[in-house]
Amino acid sequence: MKRLFLFLGAILFASAMVAGDLFAFTFSHLPSFVRTQSRAATISTVDSVYYNPVGLVKMENGIYLDLGDQMGMRRYSHKFLLANYHDATPSFTIPNLGLAWKNDKGAIFMSVYVPAGGGTLNYVNNLGIGTLLLQPAIAGAGLPILPSKLKASSFWIQSSVGGSFAFTDWLAVTAGMRFNMYTYEQAIGYVGVGNISKLERKGHGFSGFGGIMLTPTEKVNLTVLYSSKVIARGKEVDVKRHYSKIMEERLPDYILFGLNVKPVENIEIQASYQLSFAGQKNYANTRGERLAYVGLTNLGNFAYADLLTPTVGGNSENYKYRNEHKMGLGAEFTLHKMFLMSLGVSYCTQEKYTRAQNPFDPNLRNIGVGMGFKIKPTERFSIVLGAAKYTYFTVHMAFGLIKMNKSVWSFGIGLTAKVI
Repeated sequence: MKRLFLFLGAILFASAMVAGDLFAFTFSHLPSFVRTQSRAATISTVDSVYYNPVGLVKMENGIYLDLGDQMGMRRYSHKFLLANYHDATPSFTIPNLGLAWKNDKGAIFMSVYVPAGGGTLNYVNNLGIGTLLLQPAIAGAGLPILPSKLKASSFWIQSSVGGSFAFTDWLAVTAGMRFNMYTYEQAIGYVGVGNISKLERKGHGFSGFGGIMLTPTEKVNLTVLYSSKVIARGKEVDVKRHYSKIMEERLPDYILFGLNVKPVENIEIQASYQLSFAGQKNYANTRGERLAYVGLTNLGNFAYADLLTPTVGGNSENYKYRNEHKMGLGAEFTLHKMFLMSLGVSYCTQEKYTRAQNPFDPNLRNIGVGMGFKIKPTERFSIVLGAAKYTYFTVHMAFGLIKMNKSVWSFGIGLTAKVI
């Protein structure tokens, strides 16, 4: 089973490496989310496999395939002390793949997608003195101030398998497991000279999920899905200093609520709420945390991300984060049996405390507005097109000496087909 997951993840490896970190936990797993901003209560379509796999029991019997890709145009604009930084690297590929088999009251499914952003940030030529502050390795070595560069690439790949079953017309359940892969690379150096620091991190781990759907009336569906925490364990390698150590990277567990209502035959409304436990406590397994304090030196090192300060005991799972809330509301209008239009809006809170932000890749509150179309040339085949604008709230640190801002346009195209 593990080899199967590795194979499926490898299919998307190259694409994910160039997919920018467009969203702080990438809630947008497929193009249909781009156009509706809410898919937690999706039913009767194969894209249920990503958010609401229990909704597959509402489909007709058959084998279904879903393929999609998202593209993004982003702009990071930051001020760090006396320097300004910009990065507008486009993201061409955030892919997804889903497959489902529905038979009688049950369904089995699999999916592969990017659950938490990933990709490349590349700042070149415009770092100067800022690099010395941001990277103690350079300053400590007494190296000269030259045109410098900082490049970091990361990605997550998540593969899921599971099943759904309808006990009655009003009660259905789902459960499954996920295999998660994480890779991160960071290189710091001078333009035309080479790297003075290079770091590689790789890990993997399993997680699970389970959910339930209630259908009190034919036109109303209520869904709840819980997904467990991801702990990807592996190895961190310092390529320049030739040493390695054990590492781990995490994605928080979350609970997702959805509501699907059809007030009239040609209109479907979806609402969703996701609570990610990014700042949860860890009472059962207390571990040491670094004692943090605020100062310009710490801000220069991504606000105590890796300080040589005393280690103290505590019950904090991640002291730099708080729980994240994501809300969405979308509507789909059937204008013709072959043409559907959709609109949606979403809001996501800032999970990372302001003083703990990475100035080059900040986590910020945002509002998303999306729209799109679903075209059905035949009963067995459909095309999805969507676009969304994500507006992020600017954050200031250190009495205005640090300013972080970004904006994102996202575009998606997807294909779904009933194979058999």
